[in-house]
Amino acid sequence: MVTRILNHMTGAAGGATVLVFGLFLFSIQDVIIKHFSSGYSVLQIVYTRGIFAMILLLLLFYFMREHIPLLSKRPLLMICRGLFGFSSYTFYYLAVAAMPLAEVVTITFTMPLFVTAMSAVILREKVGLRRWGAVVVGFAGVLIILSPQGEFNPLAVGFAFAAAITYATQTIFTRYLGSHDHPLTIAFNAIFIFTCVSGMLSLLMHSGLLTVSSSHPSLAFFGRDWIMPGGFDFLLMLVIGIIAAVGFYCLSQAYCVSEASAIAPFEFTYILWAVFFGFVIWNETPGPTTFIGILILVSSSLYIWYRERSIGLEETAVLPVQASAITQQDQS
Repeated sequence: MVTRILNHMTGAAGGATVLVFGLFLFSIQDVIIKHFSSGYSVLQIVYTRGIFAMILLLLLFYFMREHIPLLSKRPLLMICRGLFGFSSYTFYYLAVAAMPLAEVVTITFTMPLFVTAMSAVILREKVGLRRWGAVVVGFAGVLIILSPQGEFNPLAVGFAFAAAITYATQTIFTRYLGSHDHPLTIAFNAIFIFTCVSGMLSLLMHSGLLTVSSSHPSLAFFGRDWIMPGGFDFLLMLVIGIIAAVGFYCLSQAYCVSEASAIAPFEFTYILWAVFFGFVIWNETPGPTTFIGILILVSSSLYIWYRERSIGLEETAVLPVQASAITQQDQS
């Protein structure tokens, strides 16, 4: 029923609606995981969430009328994408354990700035002075957020930046991957890789080959032993499994049914949800410098989006003109 509704949402409006809904679900997941960060291991949460999510997705595969392959058509690229995705989400959760939710989300949203820089360095895409200027201004906004007036946790801030960098790298791999796979295939592969990696790391820690012992909230969240969840906590883990299945599908579906340049700005609604839930649940009130920094960061990222969209439209308009000129030359 849900997938049928989502499949009918096409175009920019439909893609934006699905994207915002998926981000809303993930913001609820953030609240639950932050709640778990003082008593459970992040690896246990990711693994348990993945098991529940894969069961739901396999049921979707079984009951859907059309045949959808489980495996990606580009498995090596999908594995690389999944590993960077796992790293990004894990770093993000570790930061959430020690910092206000709004600040972690905002730092993580430096991702468009890193994507622009990586596109120039790795993909050799042409990035003009105006977009480089927007990157510099965006990072200046982050420095304002991390000013001494606010709560500064160096390790957690490092994890938040690591989440942004690895997510940006995942985005670069996604550009290479292209649109060869169904959204459900992409979602299933991502969750499958998350589950396998978290399970293997947990086995290494259980065997003593990998140990992480610290009182720091982030490191304790990673190195803590697995414990059997109680009835209500088990129910919450089932909920985040459902959120993962539906949320990953929403994000994949959104970027498959509409152009990325048309819906990318709506990702910033995630910051609004983080501010809202942080205030309502933990009474985390961002200070003036945080709001100023968020405004600068969002403005610079939106400008980068605007420039990339404008350049893309200009290139699209030039191609028919060039093709027409070539045709006229051939006829003459």
